[in-house]
Amino acid sequence: MANTNAVTVASSLSYSANKISARLSTSFSADQTGDLFESGVQSIGTAEEELDYGDVTSIGFVGIRNMDDTNYIEVGRTTGVYSIKLKAGEGFVARWNGNTVFVKANTAACLVEYIVTQA
Repeated sequence: MANTNAVTVASSLSYSANKISARLSTSFSADQTGDLFESGVQSIGTAEEELDYGDVTSIGFVGIRNMDDTNYIEVGRTTGVYSIKLKAGEGFVARWNGNTVFVKANTAACLVEYIVTQA
């Protein structure tokens, strides 16, 4: 029997200023080879730390939301290199190109909500 595990992603981005507006929406499902995922809430300090994704060894998708009211966090796949900055309340979902997720809070520890799926 074929594997029926799937990840579903839906997102949109809107822009509006000076009587100009644009919007892009997308949604899709992607096959997931394995059965594993990890989700939860983790306290992230000002020293870089790895997101806790349990037994997931080959990451497919990552979703993270910064739950802090004031401070931002940075996210990256290589230690010391952060390509994503999430201000207070912001989040993202993306296919992940790597096997590690490093997170660092800027000024004070922040709670982050997350989900990591197996590829």
